[in-house]
Amino acid sequence: MKLTILIGCFNEKPTILKAIEEAKAINIDKEIIVIDNCSTDGTREILEGLKNDEKLKVILQPKNFGAGYTGIVGIRLAQGDYLYGPGADLEYKMEDVYKMIDKMESENLDAVFGSRLLNRAGVSRFKLIKERSFWLGTIIATFLINLLYRKDFTDIIGTNLIKTSVLKKINCKANSQAFAFELVSKLCKGGYRSGEAPVYYKPRTHKEGKTIRALDIVPALWAILKVRFFEG
Repeated sequence: MKLTILIGCFNEKPTILKAIEEAKAINIDKEIIVIDNCSTDGTREILEGLKNDEKLKVILQPKNFGAGYTGIVGIRLAQGDYLYGPGADLEYKMEDVYKMIDKMESENLDAVFGSRLLNRAGVSRFKLIKERSFWLGTIIATFLINLLYRKDFTDIIGTNLIKTSVLKKINCKANSQAFAFELVSKLCKGGYRSGEAPVYYKPRTHKEGKTIRALDIVPALWAILKVRFFEG
């Protein structure tokens, strides 16, 4: 099997069915794993009705263990050669996985980061932050990774496509949003070959259900520093 599509969700009732529909439309030998973090808005009930769908593997967590735990469970269950985690909120286009796989295979990479900023390299960082304040966290974390590992990434925390064998080997443990930062740090420290591909991105607002907060940058930065300086 070539691809595992991991759809993690928490309170994504307006978009979960569309996300699953788009995942099913990906014309690649694949499996789709949907993990619900104990949603309270009706998402869980929708997924309960899909548990007999042979094209899906639906996991209903008994409580919200965190976004990182979704990644941990998804990696453990994944059987595809590559794992792709676009989320259930439709901020990304599912079909961008095609260009990410093309880059992965043409350049013999272990990981491809879907960059929201690769096509906006000429835009000043000040303008980006003024446009949307959450870019500040992305810019700081990406700068720190580039500094610590001599990389030139534009965006380390968009969506990504990674070899499943690599994910199982590096064994990320963060249950929180820090998972994504632990992941990229371990990829860099382990010397895995990584690249970027531009991806579509339509961010939601907090009113629309976006859960990332400014303070999430604190555990994220700690995850980066912990891997770099305190892990063998």
